[in-house]
Amino acid sequence: MKKKTIFLQLALAASLAFSAVAGAATATSTKDIPIGGSGQMEMVGTIEPTILSVTMPTFVPFNISSSVTYQNKVVSPRINVKNNSNIPVQIDVTYTKVDLSKIKNAKWSNNGTVNENQIAIGLKQEEVENEMPEDLAHTRWLQANKEQDTNVMILDANQKGAMYVVGTLGQKVSENATFNVTPTFVVSKTSIDEN
Repeated sequence: MKKKTIFLQLALAASLAFSAVAGAATATSTKDIPIGGSGQMEMVGTIEPTILSVTMPTFVPFNISSSVTYQNKVVSPRINVKNNSNIPVQIDVTYTKVDLSKIKNAKWSNNGTVNENQIAIGLKQEEVENEMPEDLAHTRWLQANKEQDTNVMILDANQKGAMYVVGTLGQKVSENATFNVTPTFVVSKTSIDEN
């Protein structure tokens, strides 16, 4: 009988010890939960997406003419862009291939300032919905045949945006020829503060 009493006392002491530990294991507890005990644990995780997705056209035709009355001499369609990702992204141009071989004596301007034989083309984020920009303020100029790191747009998660091709040309640039401008866009998790 004495053995049974000691065994019951040990069993009762062990169950009280486990109860005390289990009661102390809350979401903010830093104590260990022993094997056979119980408790709650709050887990917080951060998801870092590995797939960024942005939708935009792959071909944009535009016309450029010195007869356009305002500063922007380019007429282009609206370039719709949509961030399909769940995080903000930035869209950068890293390289622009320019082919002016079909225009005699034409040269490229990398900064938007043109002389009589130069062309300058850039991208400008839409400021007024569905309205082609008339001026060249805030244009991101494309630099011909060299690496560049030019941010053209920042979009919040699942946000839509738009931009236009803009530009200007010198008086002696032929308006009866075509040329190709092929920018390389890179989409990445934004590192630019919009404020």
